[in-house]
Amino acid sequence: MIKNVPEMLFNTVKQHPQNIALKIKKGESYQTFTYLELGEQVKILASGLAKLGLNTGDKVAILSNNRPEWPISDFAIFCLRGITVPIYQTLPPNQIEYILKDSETRAIFVENQEQFDKIQEIDTTLPNLEFIISFDVIESDIRKVTCYNELLSLGKDYRTDHPDFIQKNIDTIDPEDICSFVYTSGTTGAPKGVMLHHRGFVHDIIHSETQLNLQSTDTFLSFLPLSHLYERLAGHWCPMYVGATIHYAQSIATVIDDLKDARPNVIVSVPRIFEKIAAKVQDQVEQSSKTKQAIFNWAQKTGKQYHADKIDDKLGLWTKSRYRIAERLVFRKIKEIMGGNMRYPIAGGAPLSIETLKFFEALDMQIIEGYGMTEAHLIITLTPFGKSHYGSCGQPIEGVEVKIADDGEVLVKGPTLMAGYFKRPDLSREAIDEDGWLHTGDIGHLDNENYLYLTDRKKNILVTSGGKNVPAAPIENILKKSKYIEDVCLVGNFRKFISALIVPNYEALHLWATFRELKAKTDAELIALPEVIELYENTIEKLQSNLARFEKVKKFILMPNSLTVENGELTPSLKIKRTVIEQKFRNEIEALYIDAEPNKTEN
Repeated sequence: MIKNVPEMLFNTVKQHPQNIALKIKKGESYQTFTYLELGEQVKILASGLAKLGLNTGDKVAILSNNRPEWPISDFAIFCLRGITVPIYQTLPPNQIEYILKDSETRAIFVENQEQFDKIQEIDTTLPNLEFIISFDVIESDIRKVTCYNELLSLGKDYRTDHPDFIQKNIDTIDPEDICSFVYTSGTTGAPKGVMLHHRGFVHDIIHSETQLNLQSTDTFLSFLPLSHLYERLAGHWCPMYVGATIHYAQSIATVIDDLKDARPNVIVSVPRIFEKIAAKVQDQVEQSSKTKQAIFNWAQKTGKQYHADKIDDKLGLWTKSRYRIAERLVFRKIKEIMGGNMRYPIAGGAPLSIETLKFFEALDMQIIEGYGMTEAHLIITLTPFGKSHYGSCGQPIEGVEVKIADDGEVLVKGPTLMAGYFKRPDLSREAIDEDGWLHTGDIGHLDNENYLYLTDRKKNILVTSGGKNVPAAPIENILKKSKYIEDVCLVGNFRKFISALIVPNYEALHLWATFRELKAKTDAELIALPEVIELYENTIEKLQSNLARFEKVKKFILMPNSLTVENGELTPSLKIKRTVIEQKFRNEIEALYIDAEPNKTEN
């Protein structure tokens, strides 16, 4: 029985010592760590931290992009019985300062000079921060910085004098011990430090893998930030639990190339990646000949029938033979975009469109959807393999209960609930009631097979001046089905009607404009063209034809720039900060409502 996270890792080290655990591209070659090498470096690094003077319960932050040193440092902190504080590498200095001060962090791992410079800027405001360790060699004007390799040398010396130190530490870890503070993204206020324990992580890993059925021969491609619990648990600890390989992408911008390079069996991603792949294929089909379009449409229809018959265990020779032809003519080329070995992708963090799900099912590739939150050690529900319920995010994992409150809020209970928010017992009591139910803030319902369907966040419900409740997320997702729309933020709280701030998909829009010989020097000029405004009016009108009158977007603004984390418009997990958007574009939004005459999208 595995009691804590380091024990999970070293169980895999024992079972699969020579399996490749971590793989990263360095120039034209690769650096790899077997599980045996990974386990050894974790112990050495933990010994180095002890040599520095770090103790049980000390908080140690990690500020870095994904690379092998990230999980090695994470496990080393655990082995020391310390508390890991992940920090998004995209955060500006003032937000990093808040997390380091609130968590009382004593040491921090930084990736490189860029990340260290952020610490250097706020150093005088961090009285608790004693140690800085850098993965790369950096220059410092403020204090001594210990290089990662130097820490390994210290660890080797310490292990010589204390050979049993690490194993004794691991053996004495209580499952209830807090091992990580993960700061929530803070869409509506200051981030809160979620206190997470070994018991919750171990339960989540073991019972998630039961449904995922991962293999020790699998390769995962890692590109989502490890500072987010989604990648850390689902993209790292779950494959590590079975002895699979984690191949690091070079960057989020190179994912398509990295897929071809890594040829992964599984990827953990947000829906946007899958939607972009599907949209790219659809665009290529639309620009091809009528004959090729007909072949693609036939292949899609055949693939969907093949998937349905396979799930129902009704596959016949005729369907199999037709699918083999579709595979040879169409599907093989699409699968090569994802490396050619993809068994199934995993999607989370946002709703996945049913159209995208069916697109991949036609390739005989089921996207596994899940639902989770930091306060529940991540995974709450997962879609059982081969049992998709369209629009659902799956069933609760074993040991976790889900019910729906009278107002539609999703409530969760079980061994994976957080220990609370650090230094905020008041907010902890608000989040988990006296009966032990976590109030997620999400609105949803359960079907008769206990599949969970989410509709929106409670805080995202817009109430018009006429008293109508309008759920923002479902309408935003409907609009994002258009290839010309990259992102949407609905507004209209206590207003006469709903409006939208729309970020165009400029790649698709420029292509559309080029075909029509429209001239514009900048994106701002492009979205001001009457033809472009008419395109979006018609697109919105068509997409929301099935919505109630009070739910429909009546006016909109086309944004000249994408929403970004750096500008404070998105959380590090890429969720829209609605209150920030409304404040930042207050004047533009007000202008929408000065003129009582709505767009022609009102029916």
